[in-house]
Amino acid sequence: MKRYRHVIFDADHTLIDFNEDEKRAFRTAFRNTPLDREEIVSAMWKYSYENWEELGLNRVNDEEIRKKYHALYYVHIHALFEYAEEKYALENADGAERIFYETLCLPSHPRSGAREVVAALSQKYAVSIATNGLSEMQNARLKEFKPFLTRLFISEEMAFIKPTVGFGNYMLNALNARADECLFVGDSLTSDIALANKIGMDAVWYDPDGRALPDGYRVTAHIRSLGELTELI
Repeated sequence: MKRYRHVIFDADHTLIDFNEDEKRAFRTAFRNTPLDREEIVSAMWKYSYENWEELGLNRVNDEEIRKKYHALYYVHIHALFEYAEEKYALENADGAERIFYETLCLPSHPRSGAREVVAALSQKYAVSIATNGLSEMQNARLKEFKPFLTRLFISEEMAFIKPTVGFGNYMLNALNARADECLFVGDSLTSDIALANKIGMDAVWYDPDGRALPDGYRVTAHIRSLGELTELI
């Protein structure tokens, strides 16, 4: 693999584990419930996925969704606790929603080996993170990685979301870099790999499940663990 100046990582499901973070936030929000807390957490986590899909937040290639992505993110969080209020007769839904959000703004659960890989690569490359998400939340969740970063790109601060060319150009301009000097590492084909393909950047698909690469995407490497990166570059 060729020599790069920059390595750019996705955040959620690549370096950090959003699923575990969200479950922690639900457990904290429902800590005083007299009901079975783990049963509620499981049900709320399932509903969160369904509501995210229903609002279209997974459709990052939809122009209308792109325009209101961050507003919809706040709508999504509020909808979770409207649902909980109705389903579980939650007495203080507003308070639970606040606790949920505040807990999601704590340092994240890192993926296995993620911090060590980023630290090691930062000795040889300028390492950045590029993430779709809310500024307050992502800044806090990625706190443990910040000592190793050149830049942290968060969509709410940029007026662009992945995989738009605008997001890519914003990164390249901020890094004073060419696309062919950068390697993008991410788990999402429709967001991370699509962005790299659009702007002519090499990409590594982080795919712990070892799935077949669908037609229409180009990757330089396909890895199942982040530790493989230190052997590739």
